[in-house]
Amino acid sequence: MKRDTWIVAGVLGGIAGVIAAGSLLCTFAIAEGASAQWRLLFRLFCHGLPERSLTMFGEAMPICARCFGIYAGLLLGLVASVSWPKVEERSARLLTFAAALPITLDGVTQAAGLRTSTNTLRIATGLAVAIAFALWALAAVEQRRGSIATS
Repeated sequence: MKRDTWIVAGVLGGIAGVIAAGSLLCTFAIAEGASAQWRLLFRLFCHGLPERSLTMFGEAMPICARCFGIYAGLLLGLVASVSWPKVEERSARLLTFAAALPITLDGVTQAAGLRTSTNTLRIATGLAVAIAFALWALAAVEQRRGSIATS
């Protein structure tokens, strides 16, 4: 892989890893007696509604199930990109758009009040779109042609 691809993978993985691990650590700390105010830090990344969040250590996580699936999916997608044979950028882009359909339908139908989503579905749709996005992001960096011309 190109150096730039490793940099993008490191940045995406670092951000996703810090948020996912931080939310787990925050949940554990609150379960052990820390102030629930720590949940507010994660409002920068997610609405964090307790009824839409996974419960760990007897406490609702500060990020919702879908966002946790997205951050975990980014990490899984980065590992897959590094482990698997090369994926063409166009194929990865199409896969990302296809994976975005279920998450969009789930969100729109829930927002419209047509049905109530489940945490299992939120995690699954978050994982799918994030894995596909990670594959696309790294394939795009790896396969970019030429460089930006400077004038």
